[in-house]
Amino acid sequence: MSTDLSPLAIAFIGITLLAIHLFARAHQHPRKLTTLLLGYAAVQYLVGLTGFYQYTEVLPPPFLLNILPAVLAISWLFFSGAGRALLAGFDRRRITLLHVVRVPVELVLYGLFLAEQLPRIMTFEGNNFDIMIGLTAPAIWYFGYGKGWVTPGLIRIWHYVGLLLLLNIVVTAILAAPTPFQQIAFAQPNVAVLRAPFNLLPAVVVPLVVVGHLVGLGTDKK
Repeated sequence: MSTDLSPLAIAFIGITLLAIHLFARAHQHPRKLTTLLLGYAAVQYLVGLTGFYQYTEVLPPPFLLNILPAVLAISWLFFSGAGRALLAGFDRRRITLLHVVRVPVELVLYGLFLAEQLPRIMTFEGNNFDIMIGLTAPAIWYFGYGKGWVTPGLIRIWHYVGLLLLLNIVVTAILAAPTPFQQIAFAQPNVAVLRAPFNLLPAVVVPLVVVGHLVGLGTDKK
């Protein structure tokens, strides 16, 4: 078990903590949510340190355990009564600020590309335009939810575009990872997310951002 203390790793730990903070503070019970998310992130981080997710030649790949809990949690949130009750505690305007973390995430991804830990196609120089949502999030927060100068229809379009951009990079990341499913980026595959702390991107940060968009697309008036 080895700990990555590189500047990129330290920065990404900070980004993950910021994402958890912005997500939890948008809820009416921030302390409970913060405790839960920090605990889950710690578990995933420790598993990532063991190198367990780097075993990529077996089926099913161990990396599924890095993403499956979040998929199940999101499904529970939106398809169960208790989950929907929890979602009702979010404030739409506050959770919009969560998306600003996508800017530093993209900068870290670019640094990982330069370090030959993932392919160019996963950065803003390639096929990843996710940074645009992070850059425009403050405008949606202030002019949309705050001032009401952006129509609800345009805000919904912004959320849909954000989800599509997330889907684009998630699919790209999967196809570029060195697993039996790899289809692209064989010269410089996506190996960064197989180890800590960068495994927290698909385990924690991306799921929180997905929930942020889905909350914004909900029917409540907050």
